[in-house]
Amino acid sequence: MGLRQDDEGVDLDVRGADGAVVTRRAAYVVGADGHRSAVREAIGLDFPGVSVIKSLILADVRLAEKPEGVLTVNGRADAFAMIASFGDGWYRVMGWNRRNEVSDDAPLDLDEVKEITRRALGADYGMHDARWLSRFHSDERQAPHYRVGRVFLAGDAAHIHSPAGGQGMNTGLQDAANLSWKLAAAVQGRAPEGLLDSYEAERHPVGRAVLRSSGGLVRLARARNPLLRAARALVSAFVDMAPPVQRKALGQITGIGYAYPSLRGAHRLTGTRVPDVALKDGRLYEALRGGRFVLITPGTYEGPGVREGWLTVERWAGDRRTTVLVRPDGYVAWAAEGADAAGIEEAVARYLGQALSAGSPRRREVRAVERRRTSRPG
Repeated sequence: MGLRQDDEGVDLDVRGADGAVVTRRAAYVVGADGHRSAVREAIGLDFPGVSVIKSLILADVRLAEKPEGVLTVNGRADAFAMIASFGDGWYRVMGWNRRNEVSDDAPLDLDEVKEITRRALGADYGMHDARWLSRFHSDERQAPHYRVGRVFLAGDAAHIHSPAGGQGMNTGLQDAANLSWKLAAAVQGRAPEGLLDSYEAERHPVGRAVLRSSGGLVRLARARNPLLRAARALVSAFVDMAPPVQRKALGQITGIGYAYPSLRGAHRLTGTRVPDVALKDGRLYEALRGGRFVLITPGTYEGPGVREGWLTVERWAGDRRTTVLVRPDGYVAWAAEGADAAGIEEAVARYLGQALSAGSPRRREVRAVERRRTSRPG
């Protein structure tokens, strides 16, 4: 219902189920409240963009007949359809029928999805067992900033785009993964300077790239110009025949193929996402479940183990000589070949804050203050 911020925190006016307004005080606020975000509006951010197409249909289905390619896409004068494999037996189908442009809340059944697919692709591939059916219109919009003072935007509140390739959910989840550990560090008083600013610096370019890639798929699918249709066929064939291109496309669709910017001269792994590598005592993703940084070292390094709940030290399962500091969201903060103990300690102090290496972390307790007041609804 209202939002005000100052140098120390943010006041949020929230209307409860009983109609009364509660004022909540917090150190930071994250607007993850969708494309009609009240938080975004309260901090005065525009949501520029365009409406690309209306009355799209979306379905997740199984197919009796497997398409020839990883991505099947085609458009005709009055319809287009795209089928993309999730790789686990399920397929994402997106389509549009110029002859039946209806409102988003109009009922949708599998027969209509089949009819659009046959019209655009010449076959419906025996689709069945739909687990998801949806009708919507497609906008491409992105907030100019993901942070204003102590208020942040994530997910659809920050960006919306075509669902082509199913990139929306993964992009929003990665926003949250990127921001959450940084907020935790700030609230606990151990965030290096500039850490919270890095959220927008890292995630805004990804959101922009998703708008381009998903919008490009829709435009190719709807192409009526013969040259664009020829380009579409060429792109589809190239993706099917080139495994490296497939991997890059899958990395974009899943949202984990993007790398974050790194400083000049940094190790080539810096800013990249780490796969679930084998460790001496398990695997990386299990070690990350604690929400800590994970330092992976060669067997010769004698690390201190868990430090104040912020860092876990693990060893490679093999004889690798690379030392890697993995952020809580699975991305590489720092890496080096053959680093000595002093170099590792310096990197840990730089990325986790000087207080960590000193062994006496500065903690700042942030308490939520609620002030209940009586107010008429609205």
